[in-house]
Amino acid sequence: MSMTTADSYANGTSGMRKARILAFFGLVLLAGPRSFGSTPAELLERGIYAEETKGDLPEAVQLYSQIAADPNADRSYVAQAQLRSGLCHLKAGQKSLAASALAKLTHDFPNKEDLYAMVEKQMPLLLDEIVRQIEQNYIKEVDRSELLETAIRAIVGKLDQQSDFLGPDDLLKLNQSLDQEFAGIGSRLKFVDETRQIFVETPFPGSPAFKSGIRAGDRILEVNGLSVSNFPSGQELDTAVRLIKGPPGESLTLALQHAGSDQVERIALVREAVHLRSVLGDRYRPDNSWEFMLDEQKKLGYIRLEQIGRQSADEMQAALDELTTRGMKGLILDLRDSPGGMLAGAVAIADLFIESGVIVTVRGRTGEARVFNAKAEGTFSGFPMALLVDRNTASAGEIIAACLQDHHRAIVIGERTFGQALVKNIIPLQGGKSALKLATAAYYRPSGKNMHRYPNSTENDDWGVIPDDSFQIALSPEELKQYRIYRQQKDVLNGAATPGAAPNIDFQDRLLEKALDYLRTLE
Repeated sequence: MSMTTADSYANGTSGMRKARILAFFGLVLLAGPRSFGSTPAELLERGIYAEETKGDLPEAVQLYSQIAADPNADRSYVAQAQLRSGLCHLKAGQKSLAASALAKLTHDFPNKEDLYAMVEKQMPLLLDEIVRQIEQNYIKEVDRSELLETAIRAIVGKLDQQSDFLGPDDLLKLNQSLDQEFAGIGSRLKFVDETRQIFVETPFPGSPAFKSGIRAGDRILEVNGLSVSNFPSGQELDTAVRLIKGPPGESLTLALQHAGSDQVERIALVREAVHLRSVLGDRYRPDNSWEFMLDEQKKLGYIRLEQIGRQSADEMQAALDELTTRGMKGLILDLRDSPGGMLAGAVAIADLFIESGVIVTVRGRTGEARVFNAKAEGTFSGFPMALLVDRNTASAGEIIAACLQDHHRAIVIGERTFGQALVKNIIPLQGGKSALKLATAAYYRPSGKNMHRYPNSTENDDWGVIPDDSFQIALSPEELKQYRIYRQQKDVLNGAATPGAAPNIDFQDRLLEKALDYLRTLE
């Protein structure tokens, strides 16, 4: 876009494109002699020449004011002239004139949409001019890339809560989440605010951390010789994670204290590609694999879906294959706290449980529909299902819940889900260094009902997934907090040398008990 703009300006065909249109600075009209015989377009080009080539700001303002004062001038030229005059005041350091110009501009152009339509082609250069002025005149030195990223985030943030600009770090995290893989030592860390200390919450099975003897509760003191106590305040955990991650095959050293010990131990590790499982069971087995059979006697299985990435459907099929081999007679699928993930993954997982019919329908701004249908091949059927949801079940997780509910494949237990039903496309920018996450469509459940909770939605509108009658259970904020602590403790890898390897709080999981009671009554 910048190359096109520069070429057009050099050819004299769109100098007005280079106008940095500061709609929030406006213009104070100045009286001046009329250049008779000149059209508004010619005056605008002369003004741009005076402003940008000659650097004569007073002459430019005088030419722009002639356009604004011409009652017969096209309003698009008037808008551009007024805005360019405001920019000239800003360049000249005349802040009071630039500020007072806003009132004049908004008075002359009260319709913001009309004003934007007249000047939208100039906006890319406007952004560049704003950044340049800040770089040259702001009291402190600023980073241009950070300014541009902030501006872009502000623009995209006006659309909806799901659309966003992804910088290099954000894009890396998103890709790692969707790919379910990252390079590091394979441990989940936690930061304790009260003591400003970093601890290992749990290592992952088979990871470099686990194989080196790192266990839950270990306190990390240094990363490659850098003391955690010297990490930037408020960024301790992010800094530690950034230093620990890196290319596979590279080594690093951690200084830590094992739980219950005052001795400092330095451990050398080699980073590996670590797989992030998204399909989990209720607890770890002694061999550090997940146990998916919750009730061995009744043959009731239990699968948790934390997120939906590229490997989630394969993981789900493997878990179902194991449970089927072991004679499963009922299944609990837990989608609580699942933020969603990939549309394709959600469709593939839902397809594992129904033989035919619509899984989900996606509609874009044109209204054109794309329908995803189930196929009979590979379906796991012949057993009842209970599906657990809560207020944080969102996006792709809601696709699965709505599909299984509409097809009467599962009873839904819990509370109304989040209602985030927009399809986001990841559009690469800067040759793939950054990206735009943009909501481009909404998805609808098999019944055709809306699933997205729009800003003006009420409790009586269709959105999200509402649990079945007599199966609605809402946890209090305190219960939800206790559940998460309980779940985190159960997710500590078996064999960790701390009491946190097993739950040490007395928590009654009412949703899980309701699901077990339901499945046991169907025998």
